[in-house]
Amino acid sequence: MEVVYVSDDGKDHWIDSKMRPTTTLEMAIVNSKPGQLIRLIDGTYRVKRPMPFPHSGEQGNPIVVRGETGVVLDAAQKPDPSVSASNPGQARFAVFQLIDVEHIRIENLNITRGWPSAVYIENSRNLSFRGLDISDGTYAFYASGERCHGIKITECRWVQDSSIWRAIRWDEIHDGKDDEGNVIKVPFRYLNGAFFGADDIAGDVEISRNDIRDCYNGIRMDVSSFNVGAPIGTFNRDIRIMDNRFSYIRDNPIEPEFVALGWWIGRNRFYNCHKLFSQDGVRGGFWYYFANICWFDSRPGPEGDEYNGGAVFKLGKGGNVPQPDYVSVCFHNSFYLRQKYIKKGTTRGLVNARNAIEHADPVTLPDEMMPLDQSFFGEYADLYLSAMPPLPVVFSGDLANHPAYPDIFDPYDGVLSCPRPATGPLFENSLAGQFELRESHQIPYVNPLEVPLPDGSVWCSNPEHWPGAITDGCLIQGPDYVPVDLDYVRSLPVPEVQATSS
Repeated sequence: MEVVYVSDDGKDHWIDSKMRPTTTLEMAIVNSKPGQLIRLIDGTYRVKRPMPFPHSGEQGNPIVVRGETGVVLDAAQKPDPSVSASNPGQARFAVFQLIDVEHIRIENLNITRGWPSAVYIENSRNLSFRGLDISDGTYAFYASGERCHGIKITECRWVQDSSIWRAIRWDEIHDGKDDEGNVIKVPFRYLNGAFFGADDIAGDVEISRNDIRDCYNGIRMDVSSFNVGAPIGTFNRDIRIMDNRFSYIRDNPIEPEFVALGWWIGRNRFYNCHKLFSQDGVRGGFWYYFANICWFDSRPGPEGDEYNGGAVFKLGKGGNVPQPDYVSVCFHNSFYLRQKYIKKGTTRGLVNARNAIEHADPVTLPDEMMPLDQSFFGEYADLYLSAMPPLPVVFSGDLANHPAYPDIFDPYDGVLSCPRPATGPLFENSLAGQFELRESHQIPYVNPLEVPLPDGSVWCSNPEHWPGAITDGCLIQGPDYVPVDLDYVRSLPVPEVQATSS
């Protein structure tokens, strides 16, 4: 590749045992072309305006922007309160803007104070981001447009605001409404964003081996009201969220909006997160949650913040709201909880199998870390789970130590099978992050778990695996990723939404 050297002043510098001419980063991007490596030498770069890429790379000849160790891009922007859980658009600031381009890679940079976005993507394809250390911003990455696909984000880190978990109230970030339905804009609304946000993108997104912490949301992918009625699979398809670490997430680590098809959420670690998996009013399906580990040692919010309960699943609100159209499977995960497993709501097609679910003993924890009488589920009147076909809800083979388990399933006829109730701790030392099952629970299954995949095939688990994410010291790998076969999925019958009482 042709190497273009970049410095903060654009002058000659001693690089690799030789004085070499350099250019500024802005000029390097303006003049970029396929097959170039734009290499930034150590230094702090002041970013005064967005940097759009005017040209694309080519397959096999991408444009690569790569920083040496110690490169910092400081945008010196202030928070933008006009962006809150919304598409920032190309008119607002972003350090890098990738609009109608393809085959571009950005690697090994520190980016700070890039409000509202460090990276803004629109209708672009085949993009790769690796080793970016991003702080501040409503979004680290935001993607928009139905021609967006082929986005890969790996080994990046984002810290949005280190005070968000403990010092800021949830309802000071999330807008409210008055009695007349008018929006009440709250003071920290500019934090209502995500590590990766999206609006109306096709999909094919891989987010893996990232460290996502001290933020409001992890991954939140939306569909605009204009496109809500599009055929399932048009948007938010083939998303892989694998091997990441989510820490101190004030709202949801994983939150699709309206529709999601073929989401793979595997081998992640969730540490001090509020509500893990949101399926609230989301159509689609073939969602796979496997080999994830979740634990806590802290409760969110300052004194008086009532939004600190949390749950593993955030389900739909019932009534005639959208519901999943296809199956989803949550299997072989390890949960150490202070919160409910499901607080309220309704769903269908959820198979919850072979998880290890340990509720902490509140007596052994600091005061007010969790309720002394924390329930497994929310109130029966607020939760609707049905074993009725064609998309029954199934809980099978889970190991759980909650005192109400398995009796809590009595009102849900036919939902529960093969429960493994337990007393006392399930894991070696949950607070220390040691999630090997205690010896008395190291019991394999007789038959494999059959998991339907979005191409019509079936993956079978190893029946020798124990409950939870770890067997014999090894993290369960789960199934290999299989992209959605749209012809197959769209040939499946889609049940009507049924009104519920929840």
